[in-house]
Amino acid sequence: MNERTLQDPSAPMKRAMFRALAIGAIAVILYMFCVQPSQTSLDKAKADLAGLEVQQSAMVRDLKGADQVKARLGAIDAERKEFLAGLLEPLLGSYAMRAKSVLDPLAADVGLRIADYAEMPVRLLPLPKPQATQLYARKPIRLTCTGSYATIVSFLMRVEKKLPLVSLEAFSLKTQKDPDNQSATLVFEWPVKGVNTAATAKGGVKK
Repeated sequence: MNERTLQDPSAPMKRAMFRALAIGAIAVILYMFCVQPSQTSLDKAKADLAGLEVQQSAMVRDLKGADQVKARLGAIDAERKEFLAGLLEPLLGSYAMRAKSVLDPLAADVGLRIADYAEMPVRLLPLPKPQATQLYARKPIRLTCTGSYATIVSFLMRVEKKLPLVSLEAFSLKTQKDPDNQSATLVFEWPVKGVNTAATAKGGVKK
């Protein structure tokens, strides 16, 4: 019996199957340790890129509106400065004294004689939401004066023009026989600083 007769006729097939299994195993190993991690990294890189593109779009949009926002902030700041400039600040601890120093020159210009200034209770304003750190209020100042009808009206018009943030809360007139010496009581409301909530929260002094 020769060598060919003793050889297993299925040996070539088994070797082919072994090679196929070996190649498959190598492919699985390459996929698990090379292809799959690379795919995961690629997916993560794509997700990061998409996030960066969203951020870039938002930044471009914000930059386009930056000029408008800056202009709006400038307008708000100008309005705020105008309001702060019109606040009634106490003079020697008295709001009435400060009002006197402001109104006496206007009254003198038209010949109105102001006999008395008196402070009235502060009128609190509705609280803003969210609550601001610095609140504001309205401070009524009552004054009594004498003069003609024309003088009183002229004085009121000057106050309205020179002090746009001051409002006339009340007006009463006692008619006198002398038309040049009518007696009037005026109540002006001035914007004033109210409670400083930031200072109050820290145990500070109210301003």
